[in-house]
Amino acid sequence: MKRNAWLGMAQGTTFLLAVAVLCTATSVAAPRPRRRTPQPVELTPAQVEARVNSLLSRMTLDEKIRMLGGVNGFFTAAIPRLGIPALRMSDGPMGLRNQGPSTAFPAGIALAAAWDPQLADRMGRAMGLEARARGVNILLAPGVNIQRVSVGGRNFEFYGEDPYLAGQIAAAFVRGVQSEGVIATVKHFAANNQETNRGSINEIIGERALHEIYLPAFRAAIDQGHAWAVMAAYNR
Repeated sequence: MKRNAWLGMAQGTTFLLAVAVLCTATSVAAPRPRRRTPQPVELTPAQVEARVNSLLSRMTLDEKIRMLGGVNGFFTAAIPRLGIPALRMSDGPMGLRNQGPSTAFPAGIALAAAWDPQLADRMGRAMGLEARARGVNILLAPGVNIQRVSVGGRNFEFYGEDPYLAGQIAAAFVRGVQSEGVIATVKHFAANNQETNRGSINEIIGERALHEIYLPAFRAAIDQGHAWAVMAAYNR
C-alpha cells in the first residue's frame, strides 16, 4: 500500500504540472489598433506531455515535493523560475467552502441515496462551473471514505457503506467536475473512516478488506472517473 500511495503522489505531481501548463499557455492575437489581446492556445495531449516531461526534468526534488502540498491558504506552490503558477484550491465536498458565498449542494450521503450517476455528473458539473467562476483550479472533492463507524462526524459527506455504489457515484462526480476544466481531488486516501484519533490512528486492515471495502471507490474514481488528484489522509 505504501508503494501505491507514493506512486499516486508522483503521478499527482505530473497532473498538477499538466494543469499548470494549460493555465499558462497563451499566445498573442493579431494586432489591433492600440491593443494586443492575449488568447489561450489549444495544446494537444502530446504537447502537454512534452512540456510536463521537460518541466519534470528541470525540477529539483524539493520543488517536486512542495507541489504535493498547499501554501498560503489553499494554493499550490508556485515555481517562478520555471514559469509554474500557483493553482487555487477550494475545499469541498458539498460546494466551494472557502472562496466566497457559494451554492450549498446536497450532502454526499443524499447524493448516493439517489442511486443516480447521471445526477452525480450534473452535480459535479455545477460545482465545476462555480469553481471556474471563482478562479479555482482544484476542488477538494469528492470524499469517498466508507461509513464504517455509525457516529463518524463526516459520514454525511461520503457516499455510504457500499463500495460499489460509492465508486460509481464518485466516478460520475469526478467526470462532471473535470468536464469544466477543474481538477477533482478524491479523498481521503485511505481508510480515514472514524473521528476518534482521526489524524493519527494506525489503521490495521487485512488485504481482502482493504481491497474489497476501503479502496474500490478510490479505484473507480481514478480508473473510471480519471481523477487528476488524490488527497492523502493523516492516519497511519
